[in-house]
Amino acid sequence: MQDEHAHFSGSIPAAYDRYLGPMFFQPYAEDLAARLQVEEHGSVLELACGTGILTRVLRTRVPSSVKLTATDLNEPMFRNARGKFREDEAVQWLQADACSLPFEDGMFDAVVCQFGIMFVPDKALAAREAYRVLKPGGLFLFNVWDALEHNELARLTNETIASYFDKDPPAFYQVPFGYNDQAELQRVLEQASFRAIQIEVVAKVGGTSRAEDAATGLVQGNPVAVAITERDPTLLPVITKAVAQAITDEFGGTDFRAPMRAIVVQARR
Repeated sequence: MQDEHAHFSGSIPAAYDRYLGPMFFQPYAEDLAARLQVEEHGSVLELACGTGILTRVLRTRVPSSVKLTATDLNEPMFRNARGKFREDEAVQWLQADACSLPFEDGMFDAVVCQFGIMFVPDKALAAREAYRVLKPGGLFLFNVWDALEHNELARLTNETIASYFDKDPPAFYQVPFGYNDQAELQRVLEQASFRAIQIEVVAKVGGTSRAEDAATGLVQGNPVAVAITERDPTLLPVITKAVAQAITDEFGGTDFRAPMRAIVVQARR
């Protein structure tokens, strides 16, 4: 996760959490949590917890006796997540790399990850690590975004950003929306020795009250902001405004809704 496209730092975590969280990530966090059944005194490991959107839902949904360990390699995102929880809430926070987990074999009943696998440089190794730390019969549960063509807000944003650059446009959006080949997902999990693999396309609707808020998240709530600023710092507010206008033209400027689509994967050790 050392790739430049995974550098969520500075003002990015706050914008990500405030603007993208409710619009994109909360609906799918609810979906993942509803699929997870953990017995009393069980254990759950979350990979790439980000700003703790799924962590919050999990801690609310699973029994209080379940040990929940939330990890992320990115310290600024991790710090934002930890700030959402009281000290007496049972969450163990740990900075950790999904490709080199600091846990013994067979420690967890479930390993979950919301929209983080796409940023892992060695996805096969991450799958093997998840398999290793799971107990026999344990669940590996994660989601990834489907292609840009099925996620209109991201597509509009990517196209609008690219229109401002004659060459070498920021390529960030190719990363979160570029790992959705179901045959490849199946292959990676099978090679890691997982069984009972289930892959499902899940469509939802995302939106917010103001197109300007959506644009702020889509442009300034992820590493594309860094790529734009490095090329021309004066363009960041210009592009944010242009994305807001593109969203308004396509979906309306207030209380709009747009289709989004993800792929949810479940597999057993």
